[in-house]
Amino acid sequence: MPPLHVPTSPSLPVIGHTVPFLRDARGLLERERRRHGDTFVVRVLGNPTVVFLTPQATRTIYLDRASAFSSEIGWSFTIGPLFRRGLMLRDFDDHHFHRRVMQQAFRRKALDGYMAKVDEVAETHLREVRGSLDVYALVKRLTLDIAAQVFVGASLGGQAQTVNSCFVAMMKASMAPLRLDLPATAYGRGLRARATLERLFTRLVLDRRARPETVDLLSRLSHATTEDGSTLPVDEVVDHMIFLLLAAHDTTTSTLAVMLWHLSQQPAWQDAVVEEVQARSGQPVTLENHQQMRATELVMKEALRLSPPVPFSPRGVVRDSVIDGWEIPAGTMITAASLGLHRHPDWWSHPDEFDPTRFSAERAEDRAHSHVYVPFGGGAHICIGNHLAELMTKAVVTRLFAEHRVVARPGQNVTIDAVPIPKPRGGLVLEVR
Repeated sequence: MPPLHVPTSPSLPVIGHTVPFLRDARGLLERERRRHGDTFVVRVLGNPTVVFLTPQATRTIYLDRASAFSSEIGWSFTIGPLFRRGLMLRDFDDHHFHRRVMQQAFRRKALDGYMAKVDEVAETHLREVRGSLDVYALVKRLTLDIAAQVFVGASLGGQAQTVNSCFVAMMKASMAPLRLDLPATAYGRGLRARATLERLFTRLVLDRRARPETVDLLSRLSHATTEDGSTLPVDEVVDHMIFLLLAAHDTTTSTLAVMLWHLSQQPAWQDAVVEEVQARSGQPVTLENHQQMRATELVMKEALRLSPPVPFSPRGVVRDSVIDGWEIPAGTMITAASLGLHRHPDWWSHPDEFDPTRFSAERAEDRAHSHVYVPFGGGAHICIGNHLAELMTKAVVTRLFAEHRVVARPGQNVTIDAVPIPKPRGGLVLEVR
């Protein structure tokens, strides 16, 4: 149970605020903030959770100086059964060990080696693109192929559609109100999709262990050893690969889709991005030159502000704590909510407007506090692939806008569902010219 002194609004028995949360999580946060201030309780999927909407509380939760906040417990009732033992589902020393093993795949030398493959895959997928099409589906196929090439070391080929369908089913299951393991339920379909991926990646891990180690992450994890010299258990390697492939492609897909939607609505910003891309004369994105893409970076940051890829960061409190002046006892569920913080009127001017200049050196609204802009989380659990995500996003933008523009239909409106990962409701059909 949450602390009795934290305010909450009346909600339906059992289901609580689940329905408005799934329909419009952003709207729910804003209504509760107006009623109660920056700290309140919502009841979602049967779990009362204290929501914090200040950068000070976000900093306390992310930095977790006293090791009082469990990410594993926090995620256990949503993605826990579906993405078990991924990095977000590990805590403290166990998390530190596994993050250290995986960190080698995200060091500068490794990132530099990935970019030629990223550019090649993006160019292949976008070469013949034109006409009216669902650019969300296009980008999702593209980013999954990039993730497979980079982390598995090979294209998924004919298995790509199966893998993509499994991830879609698992994400739907993570938010399913009816959590029964039955074939007819979304939750049951998600668990069966998880089992399909387990079989696929178990075969891949065993295949990699039978060969000499190569540079891709799957091979490195397959050959990685613990402190006593034994290899990581096969199921742990499988767990990491399932979670990483999901995180590596779905969050980047989300960012690109939000960017393309707003660029289709903002011709001046699209002109700036196109001009910037064409000035590069087809030069691929690298670690050395990506910071030259200033207009693209401003648009990307604004897309991440409006639709953060991880809109909530739930934690389970394992010892009595004080957060932002509130006494929070052990056993409480809490969350930092970047979805609300990123549009908080105390910190952002005209927070619902698309305005990339808020990130310019002159305005720098994101620098008002160290934790007012946290699209990739923070602390020990900050997204391990945040730099790769930025590079991938810029590489795809470069290949797309080298020869194309995106145009929305007159009067077109698109709703971005915020949870579990931002996604345009019903797809994102644009004219690609």
